[in-house]
Amino acid sequence: MTNTVAVAEPGGVRVLHKTLDILETIKGTESGFRLAELARKVELPKATVYRILTTLEGRGYLDRAPDGSYRMAKKLFDLQRAVPLEQVLSRVAQPLMEKLVASCKETVNLGLLDAGEVVVINTVESPQAVRMSSKIGNRRFLHSTALGKVMLAGLLDKEVMRLLRLKGTPKLTDETLTNKAAVLAEIQKVRQQGWALDNQENELEGRCIGAPIAGPDGHVLAALSISGPVFRMSLERACGLVAELKAICGEISRGVRG
Repeated sequence: MTNTVAVAEPGGVRVLHKTLDILETIKGTESGFRLAELARKVELPKATVYRILTTLEGRGYLDRAPDGSYRMAKKLFDLQRAVPLEQVLSRVAQPLMEKLVASCKETVNLGLLDAGEVVVINTVESPQAVRMSSKIGNRRFLHSTALGKVMLAGLLDKEVMRLLRLKGTPKLTDETLTNKAAVLAEIQKVRQQGWALDNQENELEGRCIGAPIAGPDGHVLAALSISGPVFRMSLERACGLVAELKAICGEISRGVRG
């Protein structure tokens, strides 16, 4: 016969368990929870939950909305900085990028904004013999690429113009938008429709669509694109792939949020 001894947990450990239960529950929703609803979810007294919420809010780890609901605050996600963002994104995105390539048979790239350019941090190439190619670490202009336009769309107009002045808007093909006002108008269109098009603007004979990946705070964190040669990637086909691309971006966003 085996004897077991129950060891009572110190009070501080019990409070920690309760705090983690609350954080894990709030993490699972974008809309947040009000006090009464959260207390029911974690099966704790409202007074206990209120004390923990007040402490977390006071330390900057939770935000309290005007309607009384609590949401994760940016400071909480700052704790993840010990793991480089590129590693987290790539780990979450890799299987979903492979899934997308298996479906559309075109090259898929993952990019981040860095020093006024978009840098490719992961790529899964098309299995087709003729395909668009990229390498991890490649840098591209913001104004001429779908990835870049998506990243610009997540910024205020003032910041968009600053970055365009920083790196310029050189003409890479006959289709490249070089007028900054025209680029800004294009970025506004991207914001409205939720995706971007590179219609042979960065490279002749190449067409690309891009969509945003949201970070824990809801802002644009990264961008994902599908690229293909124009003889396969017609405008009609490109537009037809948008819904699938955005769905994959949504899955990555949820994965990054944890």
